[in-house]
Amino acid sequence: MLNVIQMEINRLFRSKGLYIALAICAGLVALFVLGLGALMNLTADIPDMTVSAGDVSEGFAVSEGDLYADVTVSASDTVSAPKPNPVSFCASIVSGLCILFVVIYTASFVHAFYKDGYSKNVLGCVKYRYYFQISKTVCVAAISAVFLIAASAAAMLTAAIYVKGFTFGHMGLYFVFLLGEFLLLNAIGLLSAFLTELTVGKVTAIVYILLASTNLVSGILSLLEGRLSRLLHTEVDISSFLPSLYHSSFTISDTETAANGGNIAHAIVLSVIFIVIYNVAGSYLITKRDVK
Repeated sequence: MLNVIQMEINRLFRSKGLYIALAICAGLVALFVLGLGALMNLTADIPDMTVSAGDVSEGFAVSEGDLYADVTVSASDTVSAPKPNPVSFCASIVSGLCILFVVIYTASFVHAFYKDGYSKNVLGCVKYRYYFQISKTVCVAAISAVFLIAASAAAMLTAAIYVKGFTFGHMGLYFVFLLGEFLLLNAIGLLSAFLTELTVGKVTAIVYILLASTNLVSGILSLLEGRLSRLLHTEVDISSFLPSLYHSSFTISDTETAANGGNIAHAIVLSVIFIVIYNVAGSYLITKRDVK
């Protein structure tokens, strides 16, 4: 089994496509950070406003005998907003792009296993076919990790250089976010791998995640949940069991830290569930599949 895992890991990291995808992901993250940072810098550069005596209705007037002195109100006189940090600034950008790249690249990686007869050459060389399911589970975890690391590094480096006032505060919470994000990306990647193996095509997984990224799937599920809740007289929450939908609501807050533990626990449960589903159902598929 270790030889199979090593073979699949080598196939993963020897692929030029992985490094091209990582570069594209990091580049897009940097562009999003630059765009958002430019907007933040623009709003932060509020020019000083001078209020004259004739504008009493709109400002302040200070009397010095019979004279009115102009009053200057600057942006520094207002309540300063919290400085952007990795949790408040980088997390949403990293999360939104990583899910797309992990799903698409996982589907492509798994599909390549069955393409051009590669699976026919290797499946007969091992004693148990389910070894390949275990090896792909390891590969999906590796894919999730490398995309998350590349995206995070690009986001924080770009923000540190171009975003005014960016600070590396709350790094401990950001590592908690990375843990939860990794667990959810792992579950979503395994779902992508299973859909690819089930249909022997990568289009299904890609279409699914593109639809899940819109409000269409969540809207349909909300209607279904409402109907089931009224029918069963209890609250039904299906979306929390689908990592691709729960992913959009997963947050790690630097203010409401009490909820962070529950979010991480939920991510752990989803990751474990999909590891089990993928290995059990996928092992059955690969065992029964005719590759002759």
